[in-house]
Amino acid sequence: MKESDGTILSADDSEFLGELSEYLEVLGNSTRLRIIRFLEKEAMDARTLSRRTGISYENTKKHLEKLLGAGLVTRVPGLGRETSRGIHPAWNYLPVPGILERIQRDLGVIASVQDKRGQDALQQRIESVRREVGKALGTAGWMLLVIGGEWDGKTICLLSPRTELGRGREEGISGEGGITRIAFPPSYRSVTRLEKPHAIIRTGRGECTIEDAGSRGGTFINDQKIIPHDQVPLKDGDRIMLSRGDFPVTLLALKSDTVGERPHE
Repeated sequence: MKESDGTILSADDSEFLGELSEYLEVLGNSTRLRIIRFLEKEAMDARTLSRRTGISYENTKKHLEKLLGAGLVTRVPGLGRETSRGIHPAWNYLPVPGILERIQRDLGVIASVQDKRGQDALQQRIESVRREVGKALGTAGWMLLVIGGEWDGKTICLLSPRTELGRGREEGISGEGGITRIAFPPSYRSVTRLEKPHAIIRTGRGECTIEDAGSRGGTFINDQKIIPHDQVPLKDGDRIMLSRGDFPVTLLALKSDTVGERPHE
């Protein structure tokens, strides 16, 4: 996926739509996603991969070329398996680190943009690919994408029933007793300190709510301030702002049957 100045191109841009279509064509194939999962365990050459997966060598090569062209895997020179004629050099393939999680994040952002533009056919195709990626990861749930500031681009999977959000003296994500605490860096100084959390997110049965915990700067969903201590349902693609000061935290809530519940990045 090509980007321009770090932002996703307009969905009205025909070049963008063409590239997106190619990207979805590569990803919308369960065999290719299965290949990525095998390569996550160890780098291997095409013949070894064919033998491990049960996919013919010819088809394995075709799938690898597609994945290479999309920038989802890389290859490095190595040694193939030993034969009666000795060991021969071969290309060993390996996935780009964290590629499945990155795909989920990218598709989640694109889906939230497309949903607002009403392009139903493309939206359905994006959701179909998100489901395939979710099957490859074997998990589902909610996650937050940080927009702007020191943590810009960071994705946070909501693994606990309760997640407390606030500013910390030391940044990081910790969890204990079913509660996750997200301490945003001190640079987000408009946000209330974590000791008295700015906001609380609760997840369960596929649903997600957010509560402003009595913060000084307030909590906003799609520019609308929520009433303190009310639990407000979140929808896929909602934009959350913790405070409206000069240094707030802006988050994008992403939900689908395909969001991977992997350890925090």
